Formats: sequence, C-alpha cells, structure tokens
Amino acid sequence: MSSYLETKQKILKEFFQSLNGLREEGILVNKKDFTCQIGEWLVATIYSGNRAVSGIQKDWDIDIYGKRIQVKAHAKASGNNNRWSAVNNEITERVDELIIVVFTFDYKLKEFYKIPWEEAIKHIRLRGKKKPRSEINWSHVKDYKQSLDSLPRQDIIQLFK
Repeated sequence: MSSYLETKQKILKEFFQSLNGLREEGILVNKKDFTCQIGEWLVATIYSGNRAVSGIQKDWDIDIYGKRIQVKAHAKASGNNNRWSAVNNEITERVDELIIVVFTFDYKLKEFYKIPWEEAIKHIRLRGKKKPRSEINWSHVKDYKQSLDSLPRQDIIQLFK
C-alpha cells in the first residue's frame, strides 16, 4: 500500500477509534449528528442535566431539574457567515429554553445563547420558498448571548478553548 493510502488509513482508523471512545464515555449516544451530540453533552454537563433517553427526542434534549431545554449546536468554518439555527416551533411537549452552541470548525467554543422559549418563538421565521423551514437568526437574539467566562463548570468549558 502506498504511503498516501497508509496515511489516510491511519487517520481514519484513529477517527473511528475516537468515535468509539466518545460513545463509551457517553458523550455520543447514537449515530445522529455528531455536532449536536457534543453540544447536548456540553449543556447537560455544565448544567448538571439529563439528556433525553431517546437520541432523536422530538421537542427537548436536556432536562435540568424539570426545566426542558432544546439544544442546537453548530460547527462553523471561518468563512461560513450563516447565523441561524433550524428550530421547530410546532412543539408538542413543553420546552422552557433554547440553547444555541456555536463551535468553530475545530470545535472551539465560540458563542453560547441561552433563550427563554417564549422569547425564542417570537423570533422563529419561515425561510425558503421551495422547502420552507423554521429558523431563528442569532442576530435577533443577541441579547441572550452568554459570556463564555460566565458559564458554569469552567473546567468543562476549558476543554473547548
């Protein structure tokens, strides 16, 4: 095998081993979006919450002492100027808060929004003509942006700095 392919094989093997390790540690719980699971784990850990039993829970992701949180997480490349999250406003179960976690492309914590649900739904808009989707623009909820240094569990936050 050429060194080109050997290098690719080595990196892929390390990546898959890392994924298995993240599953063993309970950071990843299923095969859904990796970034969302990292964001959910971060929120659950820093606020001492419990993740939904189902990895594809429809309305809320984290329960923090009875407060139900919907988490949206993104990993953005430096040139990606999109500043929105797809959010379903047709909720069938109670949701109390929306938390948006924004990572850089290499998973450094960049932004963190903590928005009461009643406020979040005021800012959800339909976008797109062919396949309209509900989304929230982060610029519209900038007042709910949290200082990263004010978040609890700075020991965990430091893992993403």
